Amino acid sequence: MNALQKSYPVIFIILMLMNGCSQSPTSVGAKLIPGSARYSSHDTTIAAVGDTSFKFSQANGSGASLLVGNYASVNATSLLLFAAYLPDTLTTVQIDTAELTLTSNYGWHVSLPPVPAQFQIKEVLSSWSSSTVTVDSLSTIAMAPTNSALVTITSQDTLSSTLAIVTQIDTSLVRRWINISADTLLPRFFSLALVPAPGTVNCGVWGFSSFNSSTPPTLTIIYEKNGVKDSTSLTNGVGTFLAASSPILASAGIQTQGGISEYSIIKFNLKPPLFDSVASNRIIVNNATMSLTLKNSQSSVGYGSIDSVVAYLAGSATQLDSVGSSYYGYGYRKDTSQTTNSVYIFNITSMVQQWINVPSGNFGAELRALGGSSNVDRHVFYSSADSVYGPKLSITYTKK
Repeated sequence: MNALQKSYPVIFIILMLMNGCSQSPTSVGAKLIPGSARYSSHDTTIAAVGDTSFKFSQANGSGASLLVGNYASVNATSLLLFAAYLPDTLTTVQIDTAELTLTSNYGWHVSLPPVPAQFQIKEVLSSWSSSTVTVDSLSTIAMAPTNSALVTITSQDTLSSTLAIVTQIDTSLVRRWINISADTLLPRFFSLALVPAPGTVNCGVWGFSSFNSSTPPTLTIIYEKNGVKDSTSLTNGVGTFLAASSPILASAGIQTQGGISEYSIIKFNLKPPLFDSVASNRIIVNNATMSLTLKNSQSSVGYGSIDSVVAYLAGSATQLDSVGSSYYGYGYRKDTSQTTNSVYIFNITSMVQQWINVPSGNFGAELRALGGSSNVDRHVFYSSADSVYGPKLSITYTKK
């Protein structure tokens, strides 16, 4: 009897173990993990449902690169403003020569073999500020011709390799600036315009920005006094370029161009399959890739520039230029050696997640030139009307 009583605890433990083993492991796990947290992974590809291109006027600002030239209805003029005080001692010297030195850093629509390019130098008579001047105000800026030599570029194949461009400046113009500097009653305003000759090759030169160039525009005055030659140089100032074009109204199509602020908006309808009676807060976007196919023959990308565009979260249905700057994705060519129908890839995962979280804010993805303040690269992509090459959005997502 005592032996039987002593065996009760052992028997009880064995029965408990057997009961635990009889439970399904799945049912035990189901009690630990709520059913609402079960996930399933999905992949889908969506074609764009619409697109539009438009031009927006904005202040060009003080860019690192100044563009001069014209091509495909784009006419780029640069403005230079020398912030300098010419010493009174120069009023009595004999000016020998005055030279303007520019350093190239960009080229577009460069022919092969290269042909000479030219632009002329004009004196700017109207005051302007790089923070407020826009392409629309270019027609209101008064300019006067000078006797300066035409700026001629013959080695365009080296435009992006810091080619020094040197030309002679009208000495009578420089003499007038010296006299203005000596007269305390006159405003010191020393500005030049670089105006392209029609139909010539185009280039970009370094501006005055101290953060990007050690070779800003330089005006060197070589003079003689008491039989001794000397020189002084003006290297400080501000500059900008104004790229004008034929009016571009909102129209179907996908194209971007720097300099003239031509943008595009691409729209995707995410329901179905993402919103088909499923709450948006139950969808997690793991990866979202937008692919666009370039019409290479209609595009023009300058060498010495970044061959890329950037997509932003469009911020409004009425103010087309409004974007959510926190959500963006850079576009890169999938194959840089491809010369026909090049595919550009954009990772816009965070942007798509935002569209899902706030469906009413899905105004599309806005494309802009990545270097719009320093180049006029033009990208023309197939529109959503093209069933083969139109924009596609590939999404990998998880549903709870």
